[in-house]
Amino acid sequence: MRRILLKNAKEGMVLARDIYSEDGKVLIASGQKLTNSVIKRLKEFGVYDIYIVDDNTEIYIEDVITKEIKEEAFEIVNGVFSSKYINTQEITPEIKELVSKIISSLLSQKEVILNLCDIRTVGNYTLFHSLNTTVFSILIGIKLGYDLDKLMVLGMGTLLHDIGKIKIPRNILSKKGPLQEKEYEIIKMHTIVGYDILSSEYKFEQNVAEIALFHHERLDGSGYPFGKTRDEIPQMAKIVAVADVFDALVSDREFRKRLKPHMAIEYLLNSCSTHFDSYIVSKFVTFISLFQIGTPVVLNTQEKGIVVHNNPKFPSRPIVRIFYDSEGKKLAFRKDIDLALNFHYYIVDVLDDLEI
Repeated sequence: MRRILLKNAKEGMVLARDIYSEDGKVLIASGQKLTNSVIKRLKEFGVYDIYIVDDNTEIYIEDVITKEIKEEAFEIVNGVFSSKYINTQEITPEIKELVSKIISSLLSQKEVILNLCDIRTVGNYTLFHSLNTTVFSILIGIKLGYDLDKLMVLGMGTLLHDIGKIKIPRNILSKKGPLQEKEYEIIKMHTIVGYDILSSEYKFEQNVAEIALFHHERLDGSGYPFGKTRDEIPQMAKIVAVADVFDALVSDREFRKRLKPHMAIEYLLNSCSTHFDSYIVSKFVTFISLFQIGTPVVLNTQEKGIVVHNNPKFPSRPIVRIFYDSEGKKLAFRKDIDLALNFHYYIVDVLDDLEI
C-alpha cells in the first residue's frame, strides 16, 4: 500500500483504504478497482490523494480504533451536530458509552503510533475532527497518567468541544475567504454557546463543559473567549488545544490545503510556552507518526523511497524502502533503511508522489 496523488491515479489501480463521504459513510470501499468515472467522482468530492494496493511496499496500516467504533462515532456526532438532541439528554448515555469504548480500545494497545491515513471528502471535517481530536486527547491523557474517570471527562468534553458551532451560521463556518472581524467575533462565540449547551441542556458536569469553553484559550492570553493565561486554563482544555490545532492543521479545508504532519508538529513545538503547554506537546509527539506509512520521502543522500514502518520509540526515524538511488536511477533490488539504526541517514523532504 502507498499514497498517491489522485491526479496520478489510473484505471485498474485498487483502493487500499476506504474513502468517506460527508455524512461519515463509506463512499468507496477499499478493494475496489478504480475506473475513470470513479476517479472523476473523487475529484468532484475534493479528494486530494488516495492509498492504493502496491506489491512493492507490502505494508498495511492498522487503525487504533475499529471501523465499528468509528462508524458509531460518526452516527452520534452527526446526530449531535444536527441539533435534533438539543434540549434533551437522550444522547448523553450514548456519548458516555462511545467514549468508554474508545478509551478501552486505546488502553488495550501497548504502543500506539498514529498514522493519519483516513481519506475523506472536504465536506466532512466536523465528523473526523471530533473523533480525531478525541483520540489524540485521550492518548495524551493516558501519557499523563489520567485514571479512567478523568479519561472519561476528557473524552466526552473533547468529542463535544465544538458543539457550539451548531448555532453559528453555516455560511460563516464554511466561508472560503478570510473572515471579516464581525464574522470572526461570531465564530468565537461557539465556545460560550458550547459551554451553555453542555452544562444547561445536556447536563454534563462542569469539567466536561469547561473543555468547550476554554479550548481556544492560549498560555500568553492571546486566545478566546476570555483571554485567560497559563494558570487560569484547566489542564484538560490545554490538552484539547493541542489536539484541536494539530488536527485542524493536517486536515483539508474549503479555504486551504492541509499541512504535512511533521510541519504541523513543528508549528506546535515553535508555539510552546506562548500558545501551548510544552509538557503536553512533549507527550503528544511521542505517538504521532511524523512521516506516515506509505508516504514518499527523500533522504539526505538524495535517495528516494516510501515509509514502510514506524519506530514507536523514534517517531521521526521510520524504516524507508528505497526505490531510487542518489542519482535518480531506479534500483533493480529494493533496500530498506532503518533510520533509527542508521543515524547518518535522515529525511529531508516529503514528496506528494513517487512512481514505482
